[in-house]
Amino acid sequence: MDGPLVVNLRRKKHQSCVDNLPDEVLQVVLYFLPPDDILCHVQRVSKRFYNLCSQPLLWRHHCVSHFKYWDSKHRLHQKLAGEVGDIDWKALYLYRKGIDDKTTTFLERILEAQVDRIQHYKSIAGFGYNAKDTLVRHCRTDDDAPDVLARRYYANSVLDHIHRAEALAEWTNVAKGKPVSLERALGSFDLFVLHDQYGDLLEISTLLDNLEVDFRAEHPTLNELSTRRKALATVSFLRARDLTGIESELAYRDLQNNYIGIALQDRRNKHPSLPLISVAIFCGLAQRVGLDARCCGVPNHVHAMVYPPTGETLDGRELNEHEEVEPMYLDPYRSDDEITKQTLHRMLQSWGISPHEYSRFLSESTPTSLILRTSRNILATVHEFRGHAGSTGNTGHPTIHLHANPFADMENAFYSALWANFVFGRPVSTPAGAENSEAFTQRQFIPLILERFESVYPMDASLIEDYICPMFNRSSNAEHWEIREALRVVRAADSTPKQVRLRDTKGSQEGVKYKVGQVFRHRRYNYLAVITGWDVECGMNPDWIVHNNVDSLSRGRHQSFYHALVEDTSIRYVAEENMEIIKTEFPTTLMSLAGRFFKRWDKENHVFVSNIRDEYPED
Repeated sequence: MDGPLVVNLRRKKHQSCVDNLPDEVLQVVLYFLPPDDILCHVQRVSKRFYNLCSQPLLWRHHCVSHFKYWDSKHRLHQKLAGEVGDIDWKALYLYRKGIDDKTTTFLERILEAQVDRIQHYKSIAGFGYNAKDTLVRHCRTDDDAPDVLARRYYANSVLDHIHRAEALAEWTNVAKGKPVSLERALGSFDLFVLHDQYGDLLEISTLLDNLEVDFRAEHPTLNELSTRRKALATVSFLRARDLTGIESELAYRDLQNNYIGIALQDRRNKHPSLPLISVAIFCGLAQRVGLDARCCGVPNHVHAMVYPPTGETLDGRELNEHEEVEPMYLDPYRSDDEITKQTLHRMLQSWGISPHEYSRFLSESTPTSLILRTSRNILATVHEFRGHAGSTGNTGHPTIHLHANPFADMENAFYSALWANFVFGRPVSTPAGAENSEAFTQRQFIPLILERFESVYPMDASLIEDYICPMFNRSSNAEHWEIREALRVVRAADSTPKQVRLRDTKGSQEGVKYKVGQVFRHRRYNYLAVITGWDVECGMNPDWIVHNNVDSLSRGRHQSFYHALVEDTSIRYVAEENMEIIKTEFPTTLMSLAGRFFKRWDKENHVFVSNIRDEYPED
């Protein structure tokens, strides 16, 4: 066995070998080490290693490779384009790492108890997009994690809240007249349904940037073409790749057709999009290749319009002295060809529009009008979907195929349309017939938003305070007290510990047959649900009991009643006699929803494992 002297000599020999390596080699090695190892160990070896471990290039690499999403305040693209030594990249990495740790801490608190969650949401949202990398990582927690469902659900929920805040900030800029690209204005709808998927505002722009690269590669002489030929080449390029239009008119009202980010990515369904989204994609690409492309608000079917450069015609000829500039019209949704003005006039005439109004309908649409138009399209789909009992199959009725549970996605889409109509609605004090006459007043949408806030989106308290409360600062306004009361009730419910429900009475021990986490099918309505709570007997008020004919049940009101999370996202109150407990292998339709109350699915016992034991400790 070697003595201490031999071991020490070997260490010195090993250390000497490392010390003899040139800085350039050690710097390359450092790129392959985890940043935490560099910070905790390597930089502490010596002054030389400390200096090597503080090189800006190294930490710029770790900033970019470890953090994909950055809040806009960092202006990361400008920093990356500048001199590497101008930025303290190591400090920036440490700042982001600190946010990562804090975000995880607040998320853990959300998972631990049903108290003060609104404040924890707000704390994470305060980090803005800097929190997104951390949340996305938790959204993709491994299947075998002990709290996989809860962690994925709440990470997605917080991320959704951040996305909604981003969308509302974008729309507010549009409403204030600030320059916002059409792809970002319409892409804000995507943020309401995005969850942890690819397709946020920057990623939508990246998708269009990539299309430009492919388009230019396919047309190396693109810059030599006239405006007309360039515009027609753009339409043909997009349509050849199925990036505009839909495969079947039966799918026209499908919800996914309203989202520019989904249309740019959904190759499986041939990039479905409504005419408005098809035109937005065309304009996004056309503007990138130097065309003055705009949206034209033809009723029922949006078209594109392209203007020539100043002093030129569409064919590149110099304008004569008294010659007027005329745009060309295109319909990327269904045609590769130019649409003549005469064709559009005939179309308007068939709709009963008088000739003196033609110019109004064949002019450029504002971003506000296009956002409101998209919101109406979404509302029409939601209305029709609900009218057909929420069928998700290929029945000729609208379908919901976005990123998660179709009913949850429909609720998120509906919520986005409500907010869009609020942001771009006529101010409360504006008389009807004034500016933006196609919009409803903001006041009309406040009750609908508050209803959703109280029942589905309590974490959006800060959004209510930021966007709605300032409109009603005067206590003389009835809405002032209505909004304040809604906020007070939601915050009080969030900050109050749940009442502990023990099975310590004869009634609860013998009368409450089922437990939290068991899955059942409703005997009458056939929906699938999971138990989230119970009462020894019906705990609703007399009006509810009468309205729901509780006393007509065979066991009446004096039987156990259960709170249940249903696969359509609703929370229902069900009599025990209407429940048929089932032992399904995998309740697919409940999995993305169950994390609100449960940690994971127990395959052996066919039940969900409770995450609300602060309320039901014995279930």
